[in-house]
Amino acid sequence: MIKSFVEGRREWVESEGRAVLCMLKTNVHDHVVYKIRMAELRRLVETLGLEIVGEFIQTRSQPYSKFLIGSGKVAEIKRFVKAKHVDLVVFYNILTSSQKLNLIRELGCDVVDRYEITLEIFDRMASDNLSKLQIEAARLEKLAPYFKLEVSLKFRNEHPFFRSMGEYAYHSRLREITRRQAKIRERIEALKREKQRRIYKRKSLGYPIICISGFYNAGKTSLFNALTGEDKPVSPKPFTTLSSKYQRRYLEDGKTLLFIDTIGFVLDLDPRLIKSFELNLEDIRCADLVLLLLEINDPLLTLRMKLREGVRLLTDIGVSPDRIIIVFNKLDLAPERGESIGDDLGLPLLGLPWIAVSAKERINLDGLLQLILQRLEEVEKPRLEAVAAVGEG
Repeated sequence: MIKSFVEGRREWVESEGRAVLCMLKTNVHDHVVYKIRMAELRRLVETLGLEIVGEFIQTRSQPYSKFLIGSGKVAEIKRFVKAKHVDLVVFYNILTSSQKLNLIRELGCDVVDRYEITLEIFDRMASDNLSKLQIEAARLEKLAPYFKLEVSLKFRNEHPFFRSMGEYAYHSRLREITRRQAKIRERIEALKREKQRRIYKRKSLGYPIICISGFYNAGKTSLFNALTGEDKPVSPKPFTTLSSKYQRRYLEDGKTLLFIDTIGFVLDLDPRLIKSFELNLEDIRCADLVLLLLEINDPLLTLRMKLREGVRLLTDIGVSPDRIIIVFNKLDLAPERGESIGDDLGLPLLGLPWIAVSAKERINLDGLLQLILQRLEEVEKPRLEAVAAVGEG
């Protein structure tokens, strides 16, 4: 039963049908930022092969509890869905279970939000069992409350009797979901312990660990390949990297660095997704330095949003600011920004070191390595001083 429930959500992506994008904008003074967010949603939806045939934005100071958006806007979307034969309505906002169910019933087609779209892309890109397990956990976290609500409404007026679904079926399905979630959590906890053991083993080798993080399509894997000599697959599609990749880089002075390529970020990343992929985030949390990769050719407002979001995500998972280096990639596409981008974004005021490079054209990679070595010394110095002070005491 739970298998059919989970797989049932694939109907809207396998059809490669027509989609409509929707957003509730609660900031009446926002005339620009919401467009960046909608453009992000459009890129994600198009990655799934869906044709976008319309876009609806509503501005309300408060969300409407029943539909998120107002009933008048729902009626407008319903007419459009029917006229254009729309298969899927996609919301940028995260929907509650009751809002999702009410919208599906009212619009007569499937309705998903940005969380579900991101998960579907993760699922398509996943190639290892660990990633698939984390994706299933995240999907159940999001969809199980919706399923419980849908089933409870369906069986509300039925009672146990011969050939009746009623409460028997309802509680049976609830137990199955609960058991599945518990089993997944148990497996993930076991994998987390194994992951921590491996991280401890890598750190015991004495190699400084440098983790490459950042937003999807920023060129994390391209930079990983350029720094390590690897040839890992690179794709313009979001979230090509879900499971971490590891490789050493031997420097001329005999020093060895261990680089890790990790999962990409997305704007307004839901905290539940962060929690679901905590195994991947262990690599970021335990690294000596974290490179936060951004595209230097993005508009300044987009860069400000991604910078703020990226630093917040890293600090939320336990990375202190002194372990973060901002790396602007794709310098070959905007060479005129190479000298000024840090000042344009106010990085000196934030106390964050930065550098501009091009992984594709191998521009300024030596400068990046020198900055990494410099920051490693600065991060290590307080620890060594503390150890020395303890020894003197």
